[in-house]
Amino acid sequence: MIRYLSLIVTCLLCVNLTAQNSYKVSFFIHDYNYDSIYIEGYCGSKTSVMDSLKVSKDGGFHWTAVNYPMGMYMVKSPKGDLFSFLLDISKDFSIEIYQDGEFFVKNSTENDAYFLYQKENKKTQTAMYYYKIKANAKDANVDSLRRNIDSVIDDFQTFQRSFFKTYPYNLITVVTDGMNQSAPSFFFENGALKKGMERQYAYYYRKHYWDRFHFKDRRILYTPYFIKQFNIYISEITEQIPDTVCNALDEFVHKADSAGGKEYADYVIAWYLDNLPRLPFSFNEIIYSHVIKKYLDRASSYLPPSMIEFHQQNIEKIEPFLPGNQMPNVVLRDFENNVHRLYSLKKQYTVLYFFSTECESCKKNLDELKSFYKDYKDKYDVEIYSIDIDPDYAMSKARQSAEPFDWIVTHATVEELSAYNFQLDHTPSLFILDENKRILNKTALYEHVKKSIEFDYNTKHKQ
Repeated sequence: MIRYLSLIVTCLLCVNLTAQNSYKVSFFIHDYNYDSIYIEGYCGSKTSVMDSLKVSKDGGFHWTAVNYPMGMYMVKSPKGDLFSFLLDISKDFSIEIYQDGEFFVKNSTENDAYFLYQKENKKTQTAMYYYKIKANAKDANVDSLRRNIDSVIDDFQTFQRSFFKTYPYNLITVVTDGMNQSAPSFFFENGALKKGMERQYAYYYRKHYWDRFHFKDRRILYTPYFIKQFNIYISEITEQIPDTVCNALDEFVHKADSAGGKEYADYVIAWYLDNLPRLPFSFNEIIYSHVIKKYLDRASSYLPPSMIEFHQQNIEKIEPFLPGNQMPNVVLRDFENNVHRLYSLKKQYTVLYFFSTECESCKKNLDELKSFYKDYKDKYDVEIYSIDIDPDYAMSKARQSAEPFDWIVTHATVEELSAYNFQLDHTPSLFILDENKRILNKTALYEHVKKSIEFDYNTKHKQ
């Protein structure tokens, strides 16, 4: 179901951002052994085949592209990528390309420049590739090789500066300029980041990451570069704490909106809604809840009413089990028919553990939970209240009898647990609770149990 919804988001998103452009493009590919090519397009994180072309009598492939957005496209053979090109200002042009990389572009200044840049970049990348091989060879003259590669890099940087000055509106110039972040010199000493300045530098870098990005230029969304740049921003230079991620997302949306790039903000919102719901961790669900509460109305431009309704209903099920909320008083019976009430456990920490006898992930990682319980039960005053949700009661009972756990083991069907409104679409699922049975964390990984309890314990004992 989620995968199907993901495809809907992608298609609707691209359709909504498509500019009203029509193109006539001819491709002449020398020494090409197939009678067809494919045109692939980018939209944020997604790529899709836009069209397929058959060879014509003149040996070329002729493409009429109606209502396609400006951006970067890829020509593919049945076996893989051939070359990329631009749909931009020129509406009727041709590209002639040879196997050695030589090219001839007619009636498209932006593609002529783009191919020139790609050619010079490839030469530099090839030189760097062979430098690494030669430098690792026995008896290599590393100093001489280093001087040669430095000269190649200097030449390419000189070419870049000239290219960017000559073609300031070319897509490759705009993309490169937008990814060119810099920081004040006081962060560095002798070319290296000063010791002790790591957090300040990371904060500054995140705050100014989008300063040079060309938000008014919608073409960048239709390249593979924007989503890569956003992923670095949100996953690498943003500290992976839910509040910090939410703040970083808010800052991006505000920056994009104020800089005339509403399309980029809306894309990121839809991208989050497309990905986060199926990740069963408190970390992701906190961010998902934030996006739903603050931005769902904006996503209505790209999502059908059924998707909006799905997210509204989904967040109603998720929110009661976010950190800080009270866990319901689960009351279930064990295999000896003894009643166990969650609220009767007077412990500093409780792990509410949903598993299934036949769950392979449960079997594979269960040793971690056993080890944690053995080593830290007394230190942290912790109990485990486990619930086997396997529908085969007899098999579950036999497993518990043959290999009993040291903690509380109850059994319930998914239907029986519906009274507590649990979302049980996977096992294992673990909730870490404090002494008042408030949720500290939800996870599917046993290793997070120890980390969550240790973090809370250490935080309390520092006060």
